[in-house]
Amino acid sequence: MSQLNTSELDAAIQDLGSSLGKIINRALTVEDMRMQSLTSVEFTAQEGKGVYGKGLAWKGDGPTKQLIYRANPDRIWTDESIDIGAEKAFMIGNQAVLRSGELGASVRSSSLVKVGTLQNLNTSGNLNIDDYVFYNTDSESFAIGTEAPNGKFALATLDAEFIIDTDPGQVKLGSWTSDNLVLITDDTARLTVHSNGNIELGHSTNAIKTTIHGKLGVGVNNLDSDVSISTAGPIKVEGKKIGTGDEIPTSGTYIQGDIVYNNNPVPTGYVGWVCIRSGTPGEWKPFGQISS
Repeated sequence: MSQLNTSELDAAIQDLGSSLGKIINRALTVEDMRMQSLTSVEFTAQEGKGVYGKGLAWKGDGPTKQLIYRANPDRIWTDESIDIGAEKAFMIGNQAVLRSGELGASVRSSSLVKVGTLQNLNTSGNLNIDDYVFYNTDSESFAIGTEAPNGKFALATLDAEFIIDTDPGQVKLGSWTSDNLVLITDDTARLTVHSNGNIELGHSTNAIKTTIHGKLGVGVNNLDSDVSISTAGPIKVEGKKIGTGDEIPTSGTYIQGDIVYNNNPVPTGYVGWVCIRSGTPGEWKPFGQISS
């Protein structure tokens, strides 16, 4: 075999390198390329650019599809959707943070602005719904229309505030503001507690029935068990005043038919006095003489 001189050897090496380059280039550009025995695909940093802008690119069918490494902040970026298997998850720190139908248990903070129908919702801490519904965990109060309720529950408008609250030994329900409290049915007032404390049953334009089961006391603290109605002052029946006294009234205004019962009835005395002419105090006559 003849030997090659140095120049011939260099030329042969160049021809071999050129041939190998063409073979490798063709192998890397075929449509169905398979690479075996590779541990990873490496992207080598360039001076002044690092590895930014390096990655994978798919060309030839519309805009180039990319999966590349970007800066500010450092991240892997793509301009295409990423589709993973239905049973797989996106993971951070070896924990699943997103599956096709659920967020991972480690996801504790979010800035969601719109959600669908919620089920079995548990919350912890203060709650604010549209700056209109509030729950305060410190005061354990729930309010609609106010952030500073005057009870454990409050419903407030610009005009009034209705509250439900508790004190030792009692439950409070009513108007915190100086407004009437009205209990209604059929959009009609049935019981009105006026802001000055007066209580009104029914309404002047509605004839209703009021039934009291038990004893009724007016102006008294203790009710006698043998009477149905106890009062601390006179009563009026169909416009006629009925009261008690030691003698014929000497002051006050009365009308004909008013009666004053005698506090100290004695034999041959009278049960009481009746007004026979209206006035101040009017004209009175005794009635109901008691036998001796």
